[in-house]
Amino acid sequence: MDDDDSYRKTPLFKKAEEIRKLATAIVEGGPEKAAPGSQRLKFAQHMLDQSKDDIMQHAYTIGAKIAGVHGSSLYDLQMENACLIRRSCREMVVALRGLEMAGYSEQAYFDLLRTAVEEFRPLFAEWVATFKDSDYLYDDWGLFNPPGAVRD
Repeated sequence: MDDDDSYRKTPLFKKAEEIRKLATAIVEGGPEKAAPGSQRLKFAQHMLDQSKDDIMQHAYTIGAKIAGVHGSSLYDLQMENACLIRRSCREMVVALRGLEMAGYSEQAYFDLLRTAVEEFRPLFAEWVATFKDSDYLYDDWGLFNPPGAVRD
């Protein structure tokens, strides 16, 4: 592993990998078909499939966005990826409810994933606190400009 992969050794990325592995285990361990007896089986099947897809998409996004800003000092890029990571964590946990609505409820495993996300949160906050707002590209959308930023 060279310096370009040094982010893989950080507690933040290691926790992201743990989240990805837990999410994968939940999705792969889940049923292929929604629970029979559902009044709206077609909807439940769609909910099951969509929730599984969402969980996996969000689980992979977390680590990818950490890696995506490794070595970059651009505040706006760091903040944009941080927002996507935060959203992915939140949406992944919400998608567990979709699994439950479709009849797949493994609370012990779901709680492991929820706990891992909660453990990720302070590591994430520490990481975001390291962003320096002195190095940025002006964001014409106005979302990720540091206070007092002016267009060059």
